[in-house]
Amino acid sequence: MALLDKSERAHALEAAVAAVKEAGRLLLELREEPIEVISEEAYDIKLKADQLAEARILEILNERMPLPVLTEESGEHGVLDDTACMWVVDPLDGTFNYSRGMPLCCSSVGLWAGGEPVLGAIYDFFRDELFTGVVGEGAWRNGEAIRVSGIREPLRASLATGFPHQQAKDDGSLRAFVGQVQDFKKIRMLGTAALMGAYVACGWLDMYVEKDVWLWDIAAAAAIARAAGAVVEIRPGRAGRWACELICAAQRELMAAIT
Repeated sequence: MALLDKSERAHALEAAVAAVKEAGRLLLELREEPIEVISEEAYDIKLKADQLAEARILEILNERMPLPVLTEESGEHGVLDDTACMWVVDPLDGTFNYSRGMPLCCSSVGLWAGGEPVLGAIYDFFRDELFTGVVGEGAWRNGEAIRVSGIREPLRASLATGFPHQQAKDDGSLRAFVGQVQDFKKIRMLGTAALMGAYVACGWLDMYVEKDVWLWDIAAAAAIARAAGAVVEIRPGRAGRWACELICAAQRELMAAIT
């Protein structure tokens, strides 16, 4: 099932939307209760809310369109390889923000086939903003068509990025980071990979770049951004099998400042 026809893609997008919206509803409900922290090691944090939202997403996807799944909390479900048609799930992207009540987080579901993004749904449940996209068909925010910006010059562009929790933050790493981003007009670090990619898709940001980010963090955003006209490159990362280096640019000219 590596290739999906238009009706199958529409069905898949409906399933993804249903999953992220139900996860968002649950996460809003859970935010009214005391936050239950499962683990908090080094630069990472895991909440019970992540696990509960993931369980609900998996239930919906299995009901509506059962496929192999790669998900942040529980890993691989089914046979996953480079040719697989699979769901890629991040039930709560921006966990730290969520734990503090900061309204910069979301639920994210992407569909990939043959190692490439097909479609995605990202739900910012605090703002009730739903970002969706199907590669080759278009991208939308709450049903309204979106498109990347026309900014081509780094000195006019906003760049979003982040530090994955496993990345070193020593002086050398930070100097290299500054050297990479200093040509851009503005730098933004929002703490949610999925929303940074979605914001490129709708023209609020001009570029999003991150090294050793996990596939589940960016799977839906890569699909939505590409569907909105972004140039999206995904390269293997170093941190593990599902680690990626993502470059997502509104215009190809911006990539010269990074690569």
